[in-house]
Amino acid sequence: MMERQRNHGQMLIILAAALVGLLAFTGLAVDLGRYFVAEGRLRQAADAAALAASAQFRENRDISAMRAAARSFIEANGFTPTLLEVNTCDTKPGDPYLCVPPRRKKVEVIVEADLPTAFLQIVGINTIHLKAEAVSEAASMDVVLVIDTSESMTYDAPPGDPMRDPSHCNPLHQCHPFEEVRSAALNFVSRILNLPPAKEQDRVAIVTFADGWRRGDTAPRFPPGTPSTAPISMAWTYDYGTAANIVNNMTVYDPGWECPEDLADSDAPGPCRRYDPGSHTYLGLDCPLLRNPDYEDPSTCTTTAIGGGLYWAGQLLSTSGRDDALWVVILLTDGAANSTLPSSNDVLDTPAHIRASLPVGYCPPSTFHSPFCRDHNPDSRHPSTSSLYDADDYARDMADYVACSATNPAPGCAVGGQSAAIFAIGLGQQVLNTYGASKPHGGALLRYVAAVGDDGDPSTDPCDGITDYTQWCGNYYFSPTGSGLNTVFEDIASRLFTRLTH
Repeated sequence: MMERQRNHGQMLIILAAALVGLLAFTGLAVDLGRYFVAEGRLRQAADAAALAASAQFRENRDISAMRAAARSFIEANGFTPTLLEVNTCDTKPGDPYLCVPPRRKKVEVIVEADLPTAFLQIVGINTIHLKAEAVSEAASMDVVLVIDTSESMTYDAPPGDPMRDPSHCNPLHQCHPFEEVRSAALNFVSRILNLPPAKEQDRVAIVTFADGWRRGDTAPRFPPGTPSTAPISMAWTYDYGTAANIVNNMTVYDPGWECPEDLADSDAPGPCRRYDPGSHTYLGLDCPLLRNPDYEDPSTCTTTAIGGGLYWAGQLLSTSGRDDALWVVILLTDGAANSTLPSSNDVLDTPAHIRASLPVGYCPPSTFHSPFCRDHNPDSRHPSTSSLYDADDYARDMADYVACSATNPAPGCAVGGQSAAIFAIGLGQQVLNTYGASKPHGGALLRYVAAVGDDGDPSTDPCDGITDYTQWCGNYYFSPTGSGLNTVFEDIASRLFTRLTH
């Protein structure tokens, strides 16, 4: 009997040990599964925290702000970190990844946390240690500002006011709304180039445009002999001071000469400043070749070469854009396209006989009526091989040249491009002018530029169905006055996103 009881007790001990082992094995399986799930969640939390920290880096915030942003995302994902490190090259000098040249806006997040066990506490294991690391990079950007400097940038001044005359308001920095454009551009550039040049990874270039033809030395130029749409800056800069100096030196287009009193007797090409013969009150720009009955040709008169500005932006990106940067073009204009670069200075396969017939750009005789150099239908699109190819067609093709893919462009693209993003900003009531058509010429063009600039495909337009051209949609913006441009640029800056590198 005693032997039997002893065996029974041993069996109970064995069963208890087996049960503990079974529970431990079950606990290990359950807690191991919980560990793998929690580890994946912590990695995701670290990725989100790194993105949040790099967004703070983009805003030029200090390391404490980066750490606070990272912690908030870790805690929002349900973890209380036992360790949280946020590093940049400044806090971790010499790091082979954070500090690899060229200098970049990289942020490292290292987070550790403890996961309470469910079953393993039976065997004395109360927590499982978790660790995750992530590095995020505030996307390095090559940004080209393409800014309209045509004479209408003085039109906030009433007719007859000397400040409507670019030769008067430019030296005083009193051309409006151009001064508001300048101020908004400076604020935007300060958001992009917000670090000392030695640390800055973003670059900015500024292009200005007005009339697009090359007059040589037939009339005074600034400097003589240069094309009037030659961009004000054909070089990139990492330095805010340099960029600010360029912006501060922008001026509203001034043809540099006064019109003769009898325009009809002159055959001088291009715009000129016209004044009342008696009072010398500024009347606006005029053009002898348009007024001369032997010519009646507006092709050298027009001053809004939107396509020319986009062409120079595309050239900058094509020839010197960095492969590892986000390419961004921001176009600002207060009107519709009515001028182009010379027809020989483009990326289009235009027949030689058409180029020869349009020596000052694409302004076919069929468009020798107001609005000049574009037909009355804002939805029309002519190929570059057509004799009807005009300034609006050219601007759309140059938008393709900037935004469409180089290797596999969308079917609607006229040419292969640089795969850059384009944001299009319309300023003032001229953008909304319909000239009797069903929709505004300027607004329709800018909507196209924004559509192809959104994803490289002009057929996928976020603005489809929106008939109000004052409404923001996709990459299209409108501001009725210069005072609203800061809000527009701030919204664009907030959309220039960060990317996770690993």
